[in-house]
Amino acid sequence: MKISRRIGYAVTYFLGTAILKTWRIKKYNTEAFDKSRREGRRPVLVLWHDSLLPLSFSHYKEGIATIASDSKDGDLIAYILEKWGYKLARGSSTRGGMKAAMQLVKLCRNNNIPAAITVDGPKGPRHEVKSGAVFIAKCLDNEIYVVTLKTNSFIRFNSWDKFIFPKPFAKVEVWYSDTFSVSPDKDETSLKEDTNRLQKLMMQRTSEVDSEFL
Repeated sequence: MKISRRIGYAVTYFLGTAILKTWRIKKYNTEAFDKSRREGRRPVLVLWHDSLLPLSFSHYKEGIATIASDSKDGDLIAYILEKWGYKLARGSSTRGGMKAAMQLVKLCRNNNIPAAITVDGPKGPRHEVKSGAVFIAKCLDNEIYVVTLKTNSFIRFNSWDKFIFPKPFAKVEVWYSDTFSVSPDKDETSLKEDTNRLQKLMMQRTSEVDSEFL
């Protein structure tokens, strides 16, 4: 990496992290997820792409694995996520997606840590669950937890995902679902059924926590 780019990444990380640390983050309904971790299981956290920034930062230094794009544009995101304590598999949903998924599974198994996946990323359609997170859960311990966001002060970008950026000093609430269990079967029918069930749960949880983000 060029020195100028490295300096730019470092400045972005330190300034950005300083701003995000002003958020007042509080988590709710974590009991099932915490119990799963204590008992040595490797659950999968799932979230919408619009909530990626606040929900990623809310798990700062918690030791979670995720996937970051292997493109040049993804390098900055990968740099920041690693600084925040994430372990990364690099890959693309359109190029080497299965390789990245299996790399993520390996990271979780080797380090005995959860995974986190944006189920409608990286390019949408918005709020449409793809099967990748379900497949990864089936390769681990068949447990998923939906994580949804509520915040009292935010900017919403005019992007495909309507990206949410809580303002400095905003109250950020992170809500966990109860355990969502998937079958261990990886056949096409089972994968589709579990993905459809997860779609319904994520829409329900988003509506319950903050319907403004539907």
